Order: sequence, then C-alpha cells, then structure tokens
Amino acid sequence: MARAVLVLVEHAGGKVDSVTSQLLTAGRQLATQLNGGLVALVIGHQLDGVVGALKISGADKILRVDDPALASAAGEAQGQVIAQVARQIEPRFLLIGYSLVGMELTPAIATLLGINAFTNCVNVEMRDGAVTVTRPLFDGTQHAHIALDESAVIALQKGSFAPLEPSTKEAAVETVAIDSMNLPSRSQVLAIIEEPAGDVDIGKAEIIVSIGRGIGNEDKIPIVAELADALGGVLACSRPVVDVGWLPRERQVGASGKTVTPKVYLACGISGAIQHLTGMRDSHRIIAINKDPNAPIFGVAHIGVVGDLFEIVPALTKAAKEAKSLRD
Repeated sequence: MARAVLVLVEHAGGKVDSVTSQLLTAGRQLATQLNGGLVALVIGHQLDGVVGALKISGADKILRVDDPALASAAGEAQGQVIAQVARQIEPRFLLIGYSLVGMELTPAIATLLGINAFTNCVNVEMRDGAVTVTRPLFDGTQHAHIALDESAVIALQKGSFAPLEPSTKEAAVETVAIDSMNLPSRSQVLAIIEEPAGDVDIGKAEIIVSIGRGIGNEDKIPIVAELADALGGVLACSRPVVDVGWLPRERQVGASGKTVTPKVYLACGISGAIQHLTGMRDSHRIIAINKDPNAPIFGVAHIGVVGDLFEIVPALTKAAKEAKSLRD
C-alpha cells in the first residue's frame, strides 16, 4: 500500500464533516494518477454511524480505530494513533483538512513520521509528472506551486474540491488495534464547551450582506447594514473586519469563521482571499461589489460590479426599500 493515499476522516457527533468528502475527491484523483488505493482512516469511539456513512464514500478501504481511550482524546494522543497506522501502511501521501483539527495534527503527524508537512493548501495535483501542491501567498493574491518528490502530510483548505460522488461499490472495512495504555497523557480534554450564541446566526441566513476591509473605516458600516436590513438579510464580514474589532467573530465568514450557503451572498469591498472564499463559495447567488476589477472575489461571483460601493450600496438600499413598500 506504499502508493496509497490516506485520508483522515473528520467527524463529530456521529456525523462526517463535509471536508472529508472533499478530501476523498482529491485523494481519489491522486490515487488514480499514482496507480494506488484510496484509504480512509477514522479514529474515535462508537464509530458505527461514521463507518456506515463512509462505506459508499468512494474509498477503497476504511481503517477503523475504535477505542474508548479515543472518545475525547487530545490532539497529542490522536497524532500518535494516526502516525502508528501510517507506519503500518506507509501511504504515499496523507490528506487532512486544514481545519482547527488539521492545524493541530498536521505538523505533529509529520514530525512523528519524519516527513514534510504542507499546510493551507488549495490544490494537489499531478503536474509535469510530479505531485504538486498549491499554497496561497500574500493574502491569496499569489500562489506557490510546490513539486513533491517524497511522502508528505498535506492539509487542504475546505472548499478546495467538490465532494466526491457516492460510489456503488462498498469499501472494505478493516479494524486496527492500538495500544491505548501507552498513549501520551501529558494533556487531556476535560470538556467541550460550545461558544455562546450571539445575536445572529449567519449560518442560517438566506441573505447575507458582507463587508471587507474595502469598507474603509468603522463609521461606514451602517451604510451597508442598512442595505442588509432593507433586503431582510444579515450583516457579515471577512476576517480583517473582525481583527480590527469592528464586528464580532460570530459574523465572520471564512476558514477561521463560519461556512455559509445563503440564497444570496452580497460581498461589499471584499477582495476575496482564499480563506474567505472557502467559507462562502457554495452560496447559491454571489454578487460582488469592488473597485478593483482584478479582485479574486470576481472569480467566484455570479454577478460582479466594478465601482465605488458607497455609490452603489445606497442606490441598492433605496431600490430595496421601494420594492418592499410596493409589496406592503
């Protein structure tokens, strides 16, 4: 199985995270090009539901590590388990989602295995005869293509690949035993506490009007907030707006914020760094307003408007209010 591609399954509450299906797409393409197999690794406890959902996921084999010691194991212990399994099958590449889980595990696993780690990747493909990863640089305005000649752990951004279509062929399931008595115990998960809900859940909104640093300053936010209200939507933002303290983190869209899929996503003054695009690119209708015609956001927008948002947004607000008054 030395040419196999190993995908780490991310799951919670008995459900498989959507990033796993995307990793399986990347893994399937890579495994086919390498003439190898696609293996999904799921670790934890009471995994029947997760394994059942994975059987038609497109993987050739599912490796299951089910142990009570992994029910709430810290990243330190999880990394050791994953490395143990990887040593047994010696995959060519190990794919992980670039999530909070992946950010912690990727460097740990690579260190344990003595191989390279590539994080924050947006693509992995065969290019000019070499497996090549693509990483965004300079806030997504440039991309580096890195050819790999050795095994590696690759952490891919959510949204980099479309989910893999279900397979008509069920994957074989193999149980892997571990020595849970000797797992590292320097850290321990005592509890998982959900972040308190804020005044709005942007993940459930059907219309989102989002602002980026192109808004200029905090005093301009009410101009866009008025449009969101007129459309019956909610106000959201990209990470820079949260970083400077203009809006709370609960309104952030992106890799380190929330993933949203509204019917309409209106981006105002958002350049479109990959970290933001991964959180909103599956919206049903994306409308972008930006004065820079080369802004990356236009690459995913269904409708793009190049211009001054402070001229365009008030006009849209006026039109929305007039349309609403006619309906009322």
